[in-house]
Amino acid sequence: MFILLFQGAALGLTAAATPGPLQTYMINQTLTGGWRRGALVALAPLISDPPIVLLILLLLEQIPPQFLQFISLAGGLFVLYLAWKLWKQWQAGTRASIESLVNSNGVLRQAAMMNLLSPGVYTFWTLVNGPILLDALHQSVLHGVAFLLGFYGVFICGMLGIVALFHQARRLGPLVVRSLTLVSILILIVFGGFLLWQGIGLFTKG
Repeated sequence: MFILLFQGAALGLTAAATPGPLQTYMINQTLTGGWRRGALVALAPLISDPPIVLLILLLLEQIPPQFLQFISLAGGLFVLYLAWKLWKQWQAGTRASIESLVNSNGVLRQAAMMNLLSPGVYTFWTLVNGPILLDALHQSVLHGVAFLLGFYGVFICGMLGIVALFHQARRLGPLVVRSLTLVSILILIVFGGFLLWQGIGLFTKG
C-alpha cells in the first residue's frame, strides 16, 4: 500500500510540474487576483477529475480517437476564448475590470471546465494513472485510495506551491505583474492553438 502511495505522490509531482493550460491560467489568476483566486484554480481538478477518472475506468482501452479529437478541438476553442477575455482585461488595466471579469465562483467554474476539455488529462489517465488505479483496486479499495491520496495530495500541494511563488511575484510592482500577466496570456494562446492543431491533426488522420 505504501508503494502505491509513493507512486501516486511521484506522479502527482510530475503532473504539477508539467506546464499546461490549467497551470498557466492559475498563474494568470494569481498575478491578477492574488493567492485566493489562484488557489481556486489549483483546487479545480478535485471537481473536474472524478467524472473523468470514472469514465476512464469504465472505458479504459475502448475510448475512440474521435472522442479525444472532439475534446482537443473544444479545449482549444475554450482556452482561446479565455485568453481573449484575459487580453481584454489586460488592456483595461484597472483593478475594477479584474474584479468584474470573473468572481470566485466563475474562476473555479472556468478552471474546472478547462480541465474537463483538456485531452492531456484523458490521455494521462488512460495511459498512466488509470491502469495503476485499476490494478490497485483489484487488490483492495484501500490500495486504490492510497494511490489517489498520494497523487492528489502532492499534485494539489504542488499547484498551491506555484500559486504561493507567483503571489510573491506581485510584490515586484505593477509593471512586472502586467508583463508576467501578458506572458501568461500569450502562453495560453499558444496552448489553445496547439490543442486546435492537435484536434485537426487527429481529424485528418481519421
